[in-house]
Amino acid sequence: MAILDEEIRVLLKKNRDFRNVWTGESAAHFGAQLTNFLLPLVAVTALHSSGTEVGLISAVQFVPVVLLSLVAGMVVDRHPPRRTLVITSVVRGAALGFLGLAQATEGLTATHVVVAAAVIGTATVFYEVAYQSTLPKIVPLDSISSANGLHQATYSISQLAGPSAAGFLVGRAGLSPTFAVTAALFLGAALSGSLLRGVQAPGVPQQSALRTIGSGLRYTWSLRTLRDLCTQAGLSNLHEQCFLTVFLVFAVRELGLGGTAVGVAIGIGSVGALVGSLVAARIGARITVGRALTGGVVLAAVGLLLVPFVSVFDLGALALVTLLALAFVVNGFGVALFNVFAVSLRQTIPPENQLGAVTASYRLVALGTLPLGAFAGGALADALGPGRAIWLVGVSYLCVSFWLMFSPLRSATTLEQARALGVPPGTADEAGEQTSAS
Repeated sequence: MAILDEEIRVLLKKNRDFRNVWTGESAAHFGAQLTNFLLPLVAVTALHSSGTEVGLISAVQFVPVVLLSLVAGMVVDRHPPRRTLVITSVVRGAALGFLGLAQATEGLTATHVVVAAAVIGTATVFYEVAYQSTLPKIVPLDSISSANGLHQATYSISQLAGPSAAGFLVGRAGLSPTFAVTAALFLGAALSGSLLRGVQAPGVPQQSALRTIGSGLRYTWSLRTLRDLCTQAGLSNLHEQCFLTVFLVFAVRELGLGGTAVGVAIGIGSVGALVGSLVAARIGARITVGRALTGGVVLAAVGLLLVPFVSVFDLGALALVTLLALAFVVNGFGVALFNVFAVSLRQTIPPENQLGAVTASYRLVALGTLPLGAFAGGALADALGPGRAIWLVGVSYLCVSFWLMFSPLRSATTLEQARALGVPPGTADEAGEQTSAS
């Protein structure tokens, strides 16, 4: 706990709503990581599915982000967050419980897994939008960066430990008990969400769903600060996913590394993300929010560009894997630094009645580029060869990482100042009231 800053300790000790919501989010994160591992695994081992079916199972969990993010924003703005947090957690737990029961009775089919994956992916979209829209309503403005740092740290830990825990459970207990454990994590998230008190829907004007969605998109895109954040996040995720796809081919075919070595190198990068998440608030206080935000994304790009650079040297397998792991640590640290402040700014800048819409619009742009990045990475590796492709993607990422250097956000010293940069003309009073309410 020594690495936690004082604001996080105070939040966990004195803010009951934050403690309950964060506990539920932690359980949901671990449940999501277990799910991401289990669904393809059961398709390969228990159902002997084809590669296309395994890819479909992985893809349908992500498709709802593109199709339903804006709808989720509308729902979150119209209904109390506790209801959304609880229902979506129960739905995910029930879907996994159904798969476990079907597996135990030997009635599980590929169709069951695909449908369950789609249901879980849909519920996850609504849960994440609700969680991220709730945080600024229960956490003081000057503590949001610390709260988001803890959130990112939890995510990093779940990425690092989730698949390992899933593999251990499957090996020791089997698929059905592992499904039951994962379902229990989501039910635990539902219980924590049910303890949230006093946070109501913001009371947006009653209008048609399409008009509400359109209004949220226009608002998000009309503000230079939010538009810059969306664009940088989308470009970064596009390149991160593209690079990862190329790296897997490059590491195996040109570096001669096995799957275990590749997994170790990438997995250790989560350590950098964990540390970056926990120290982000201190860094922002020391060098300003704007510099931490812009520096984080540049550092992330530099970390990935180090991967092909260290591969040029004639190194032994152990030394090569070590240097690759350090490169991913640098990347993870930079990504975490950017994410903490990007999420904090996204929660700080808009008024309460636009939080759901802005969160959904941001996630649509930021995460919608992931499948495109994966496809582009594979195509580049085939067209240019993985050696050339990994340099191209790395250099391209470094170039686009400077996007925020030309944004007004670069000069923001605090979240309060960044919020003032994002207030449209003529709404200063409203923004001021929002700041006080936080």
